[in-house]
Amino acid sequence: MQKGALMKQNTTAIYDVDTLNILSPDKIRLTETESGYLEFSYDGRDYEKVDLTRLVPFNDENRYISVSYKNEEDEWKEIGVIKDLEDLSADTKKTADDYLKLKYYIPEIKKIHRITDNQMGYLFLEADTTAGEKKIAVYDWWHNFRVIHGKMLAVTDADGNRYSVPDVDRLDKASISFRKKANMRQVMICLPIRQRL
Repeated sequence: MQKGALMKQNTTAIYDVDTLNILSPDKIRLTETESGYLEFSYDGRDYEKVDLTRLVPFNDENRYISVSYKNEEDEWKEIGVIKDLEDLSADTKKTADDYLKLKYYIPEIKKIHRITDNQMGYLFLEADTTAGEKKIAVYDWWHNFRVIHGKMLAVTDADGNRYSVPDVDRLDKASISFRKKANMRQVMICLPIRQRL
């Protein structure tokens, strides 16, 4: 096979993977069962226990929502993508909103009182959050502290719970200075350069 043909074949494969199946909003019906699962109807076909996933969770919470279900082989398959929740009927939009708020519930870290490193791969943050006071245990900080758009800090704890600092520039001075007091070089690397003390 010539080099040009191989490149064209690879480009086509990538393009096919990236193609979105945008669903027509007037054909969508979404309901919640008594047990809390979602049922999805689209163009005359019904799906049970569907899952909704934000494809762009930090930039656009109400647009590009993937809808998927488990097939007979117990594999998740995408039905398609809802381009904008605003285009749905009021009942369907409310059901989707409620589900996504629960799935993507992420308390905000408002103040950091203390951070410690147990020297065994865990960092412990004692912090005030919108869900109350928390001691957050973070394992493998390199993968579980993420700076998004230069200002937002996303944190995933050892149990998979997520937290966020929407704007590190807005943390109070005591929270910002925890890095200097704790001498936490690795946390400083994760935060934007302008925030380093």
